[in-house]
Amino acid sequence: MAKKSKDNYGVIGLGRFGLAVLQALHDFGKNIIAIDKDPDRLEEVAPFVSSVYLIKSISKEAFEEAGIGDCDTVVVGFSSDVGSSVLATMNCIELGVNRVISKTRDSDHGKILEKLGAQVVFPEEESGKRLAMNLICNANLDMLVLSNDFSIISVDMNPMFAGKTILELNLRSKYNVNVIAVVNGSRTNATITPDLVLEAGCRIVLSGTVNSLEAFRAINSAGEL
Repeated sequence: MAKKSKDNYGVIGLGRFGLAVLQALHDFGKNIIAIDKDPDRLEEVAPFVSSVYLIKSISKEAFEEAGIGDCDTVVVGFSSDVGSSVLATMNCIELGVNRVISKTRDSDHGKILEKLGAQVVFPEEESGKRLAMNLICNANLDMLVLSNDFSIISVDMNPMFAGKTILELNLRSKYNVNVIAVVNGSRTNATITPDLVLEAGCRIVLSGTVNSLEAFRAINSAGEL
């Protein structure tokens, strides 16, 4: 696996939640290290991840050997054993992982994890899928994932598109995304008409599927429609 990259993820614990995160990350083509104490679970996911690592006990040394320190984001996907959850979270943070997201079983457990510097999530399987979708989004995009089929982003418009109208850009037909608001400084225009001209320096808010919004992000970054 390459050195630390925003495309490198670790998933520790392959229960229902961890598997949901892993599957969604795989669907988006991310590099994944999977760690668990159950060899059967690791064998099941091996075809879908960059590497698997079997551990008998949680330790910083084991995580380091598995390559967790090369991950930008790690999800600690188990919570039944609070001590192990806290230890796994602390080890990831000490290895320099930029973002550690830990499953928690209750508010007290969550407070401990937050004090260590982790983000916490509760254990619904669907939240695992949504978490994975949010993880893949560039933090500067401010993506809000509401469901598999409907999400929202706000993104600084490429200067090359300044002076064009909504009709000329034709984003709905080309990329299956809808412009739902345009922000110019402190002014927000939510009345989007075909003849609305986009000004230089504006920020546009769009809705669509995660895939369609990701595609538009790439196009906007490249400046080519």
